[in-house]
Amino acid sequence: MYRPAGYDDSDEDEFDEFGYISDYIPSSKKTNNWSAAEERTPAEDYDTVLYNAVLDNDLTEVKRVLQVAEHLRSGACLRQGWPAIFYACYEANLAIVQYLVEDVGFDVQRSYNLQTALMIACSSPKPTDLVYPIVLLLLDHGAIIGVLDRYGWSPLMLACKEGHLEVVKEIVGESSLLSVDNDGNTALFHAVKNNRYEIVKVLLRAGSQTNIVNREGYTPKQCAINANYNDIAELLPVEEDYYELPSKYLTYNGYRNFIHGEKEQDPPDYFPELGALLFGMDSEQNIRFFAQANMNLSDLLLATDDRLREIGIKYPIERKRILLGLYDFHRQPWSNNSLWTFTKSEALDCFDVQESLQNMLRQLTVMHGSLLYTKQLTSDFDAKIFANTMQQSQLLRKLDDLRSMVGSVKARMAAIHKLSSPKPVLHIPKQDTKRRSTRKAFKIGTYLLAGSLAIYLKLRK
Repeated sequence: MYRPAGYDDSDEDEFDEFGYISDYIPSSKKTNNWSAAEERTPAEDYDTVLYNAVLDNDLTEVKRVLQVAEHLRSGACLRQGWPAIFYACYEANLAIVQYLVEDVGFDVQRSYNLQTALMIACSSPKPTDLVYPIVLLLLDHGAIIGVLDRYGWSPLMLACKEGHLEVVKEIVGESSLLSVDNDGNTALFHAVKNNRYEIVKVLLRAGSQTNIVNREGYTPKQCAINANYNDIAELLPVEEDYYELPSKYLTYNGYRNFIHGEKEQDPPDYFPELGALLFGMDSEQNIRFFAQANMNLSDLLLATDDRLREIGIKYPIERKRILLGLYDFHRQPWSNNSLWTFTKSEALDCFDVQESLQNMLRQLTVMHGSLLYTKQLTSDFDAKIFANTMQQSQLLRKLDDLRSMVGSVKARMAAIHKLSSPKPVLHIPKQDTKRRSTRKAFKIGTYLLAGSLAIYLKLRK
């Protein structure tokens, strides 16, 4: 899977497709320097030499280059894109990996572009009997299993994709089976999509969830059926009854989504906002539990661990992810930029005013939830915890800032309410600046004419 820019398996020596000519032709012109008795030899390209030595599994050449190239001994990336240990792991050259780790001292925990040597080894297309000893070597020297690359892939996902069964058995016990990549796929998805029958059995025995839905909207069983992997589909349990998410959680479909009901204690529910918040917490697959419990935005903002367990989210790691997301959400400072504003020169109608009020009401709902959330956190307040007076003052100051923000929003709402009149406001035109400018020009012209007439009469005398 992993190939840096310029990676090439060609055996051609004349041109290596990186833009570097390998055959050096020295100049035939003799030097005029009296001290130069012979032509100078060109400097050796250690990056290319080491790169080719690793690909050819030439340990002797690797040792020779690293003895003379000090910068490469520290683990620097070659010009071809990766450090030498990555190429050795990808090509499954155990002797070179062992030399780089044990003799040279390459750090197996060091990451390059969010990739580690263990990830590269697990993504190797070489046979498993060559890859497995390298994985064991890296693990013995402290390689970390629970890391993700920029695409959300873990070493377990990479091993499942390439079909390294022994590697999966070795690392599945210390890997998170709930981790998903950027497409919402777990390790089980990658094993199913690549028709890895034995690996699917290992993951199921380890406790992989089979009811997770990826970003494409499929479960692992549906992926197996779509790919016609019937033997794998038979391994996966029968899925639960299909749940169709109510439309009110997908889009705003009525005026009650924006304004109060008949009573003041009947605010809008803002159901579609739940999906956006859960998506930001990487928990969008749990929205069905909130929909089944008919929870609105205010309920989500004040959710607790007991409440999440009550609605059906049984795994602590999933509840913790949501709770941490709520904590980070409430910690974000509120800004006036969250409000929709308009300029004086802009023509408005009653719909624009209504939309502005709706936006303010939603912001008030969020701030009200933050205040109640803060109250929940401080319900069991113990003065001994805040022994530092500075911490207390900072907390009080932030609460005062939040109250002032609520006051400013109320003031803006009151200013917009002044636009109301006994008769409905159908259109608010922009100010007639043309009439004002004409009147101003008439005044200036009158004054100039009077002044000119006075000067003329005075000169005539």
